Amino acid sequence: AFKSGQVAMHMNFAFTWPGLQKDENVGGDKIGYFVNPKGPGGAQFAQLGGQGISVVSYSDKQEQALKYIKWFANKDVQAKWWSLGGYSCLNAVVKDPKFPASQPYAQTFLDSMAIVKDFWAEPSYAPLLQASQKRFHDYVVAGQGSAKDALDGLVKDWTQVFQDDGKL
Repeated sequence: AFKSGQVAMHMNFAFTWPGLQKDENVGGDKIGYFVNPKGPGGAQFAQLGGQGISVVSYSDKQEQALKYIKWFANKDVQAKWWSLGGYSCLNAVVKDPKFPASQPYAQTFLDSMAIVKDFWAEPSYAPLLQASQKRFHDYVVAGQGSAKDALDGLVKDWTQVFQDDGKL
């Protein structure tokens, strides 16, 4: 919605920022960045997104994988990765005095990382999200039923997911 100009503001993981900044059709250098605002109780957190990197215990390529990780974790590689639009949390990169001015969103990234909190992830997230997307799409995009119908249907869908998972 933000990239297509349907909304003037959106909030998302920091990892979307480089693409938005480089897209002149979205606003280019006119885009601003902000840290997640405080909640109603005054608490302020950011959730860390992205994917970890692992070595599979049964792989016959463990040595090569470990060499790759060692290479990728190198300060020069991480600094280059950041300059190309990737994200680094390597202290040698983010604590460089030049880092806050290195990208328009760099200071906001630092401020966000300072309030990162690990949140419990629901193992049933995917089917819950799929149910939401279907119900919201059917109402908002396809114009089927009412908002109440969509939400009542979603309660039924989610109840079924939690029953199937033995949580109800």
